[in-house]
Amino acid sequence: MKPTLPLGIRLGWTRVVAVFVATVALLSLGGAAAGRAGWWVAAGVAVLLSAATVVTWRGATVLRLGLRAINAHSAMVATTAGETADYHRTYGQGPVGIRAVGPYLAAVVAVDGQAHSPSALDHHRVASLATLPVAAVAEGLRQFDVTLESIDIVSVGRRRASERHHSYAAVYSSLIGDHPAVGQRRTWLVARFDAERSARAVLWRESVAATVGAAAQWLAQELTGLRCPARVLTAQEIREADAELLAGIDPAELRSGWGRLRHSNGYVQTYWMSPSDISSDTLDRLWVPDTDATAVTVQLRPAVGGATRVGVVARYHTGAPLSEAPLSGLNPLTGRHDLGLAAGSLTARTPLAVPSCALEDVDQPLAVAVCATGIVVGSNATGHPLLVDLSSPATTSTVTLAGELALTVQVALRAAATGYQVLVHTDRPQRWKQVTGAGLQLVGAAGAQGPLPPSPRRWMVVYDLVAGAAPDGAAVIVRTVPAGTASGADIHIEQDGARTAMVRTWAFRVRVRIDLDYERQHVAATPGRAA
Repeated sequence: MKPTLPLGIRLGWTRVVAVFVATVALLSLGGAAAGRAGWWVAAGVAVLLSAATVVTWRGATVLRLGLRAINAHSAMVATTAGETADYHRTYGQGPVGIRAVGPYLAAVVAVDGQAHSPSALDHHRVASLATLPVAAVAEGLRQFDVTLESIDIVSVGRRRASERHHSYAAVYSSLIGDHPAVGQRRTWLVARFDAERSARAVLWRESVAATVGAAAQWLAQELTGLRCPARVLTAQEIREADAELLAGIDPAELRSGWGRLRHSNGYVQTYWMSPSDISSDTLDRLWVPDTDATAVTVQLRPAVGGATRVGVVARYHTGAPLSEAPLSGLNPLTGRHDLGLAAGSLTARTPLAVPSCALEDVDQPLAVAVCATGIVVGSNATGHPLLVDLSSPATTSTVTLAGELALTVQVALRAAATGYQVLVHTDRPQRWKQVTGAGLQLVGAAGAQGPLPPSPRRWMVVYDLVAGAAPDGAAVIVRTVPAGTASGADIHIEQDGARTAMVRTWAFRVRVRIDLDYERQHVAATPGRAA
C-alpha cells in the first residue's frame, strides 16, 4: 500500500468565493482602521487565512485542524448519541431497531455469515467462504424510490488475545504467522437515511421509521439469499453491538489528541486507506497487526449517475501508543481520531467520509470477510493450516471431541488464545493444571452452575469425561465422547491416528494432520514440575 501525499489543496467555487470576500473585507477594514499600515497588516492576515482555508494536511484543511487543536485535550462525546427504539411495521417480520437524531435515522443489520465455515492459510492470505460481496450491499443504497444516505460495513475483532489472558497466545501467534487469521470478529451493516432529502419517498409509506426498517429488511433478505445469513437488529441488540464496537472502552474516558485518542487502559489510533489501494486483499491485510482490538469500516456512498463511492477506515486499539502506522501505506486521521472512532460506530448521522474511489473502478470484485476464521484444527492434504470458527453469532454451538486428552486440551488452549473465556469441568483436574490461566480455568465438582455472568469475552464450557447441562450464556459447549459416536454436534472432531483426525461440520468432512506434541508434554507433566 502507498500513503497519499499529506499536503494538498482543496478548491471549489464556494470556498474560493468565500476566501475572496473575506480577503476584500479584511483589506477594507484594515485600510479604514489604520491607513496604509493597517492595510498591510490586513493583507498578511488575509494571506494566512486564505492559505489555512485551502491548504490541507492529511485530508483536512489547516484551518479546521487548528480549530480542533484548541480542544485537543477535551473529553470525548459518546458516539452513539440519539434515541434508539423498536419499530413495528404493519407488514414487517418483527421489530426493527431504529436510531434517530433529528431527521437522520439508521437501522442495523447483523451479517452472521455461514456458521463454522472453513478457512485455509495460503501464502499471505486467508482463503475463506465467509465473505460478503460489497457490490451486493451497494445495490441496497437505491431501493425503488428510496435512496439511502449511506451504508457502512463495520467489523470489529482481534487476531488473538493478549498474553495476560493466556500465555498460549504467543504460541498460537507463531502458528498463524502474519496471516490475517482473526480469532474473533463480528460484522454489521449500518443503513442511514435522511428524511429531509427523501421526503417524497416517505409520503408513500407508513412513516420515516417504516421506510428505514423496510430498507434494512430488504438488505438482510438479499444477503441471506446469497448464502450470507443476515438479520435486522432490535434496539437492545443495537445497544449490545455498540459495546462490542467500542471494544471495552468507555467513551466518557477518552481524551482526544493530535496523534491518537487515549483512555485509562490504552490508546486508539485511526487511519484511512488510499483509494488506489482498496481491494479484497488489502482489506484482509488490515487484520494482520496484533492489537487489543481492530475495527474496519467500508463506507459506501451514492454518487451521481448511479455510481457508488467506497472508502475504508481502520481503527486499532493498543496498550501503548503507535509511533507509526501498523501497516505501511495507511494514512492517519491526524487531529481527527475522534471522527475516525465515530466512523466505526452505529451513529444515525453519516460520519466523516474519507477519500474514496468508484466501486466500479476496483480491479476485482470487492469482498469483505464477515466472521471469525476461528482456530487452527490441523493441516489439510496440501499442508495448509485449516481453521474452523467454533461459534455461531446467533445461537450456542456444540462441539464433540473423540480422542486423547491432548486433543481436548489443544482445542481449549487455542480457543483461549483467540479470546474465549474457557471453563473446564473435568474429573482429572491435575492433568489440566499446567495449562490453566486467566482465560482457561477449572470449575469445581458442581460444574458451571446457573447463567454465566455478562462478559466482554465469549464463554466456552468444556466437559471432559463428565456430563452437565449447558449453562445459559455460553457461546460454545465442548464435550468429549467415545470414538465412533454418531455425534449430532455442529462440529465433530475424531482422532483416528497419532497425528491425524477427521473434522466434520454441516459444510464439509475432511481428514487433517494434527500436532499434539506441545499438549502431550503439558498434560503428562505433574503439577509443580517443569514440563
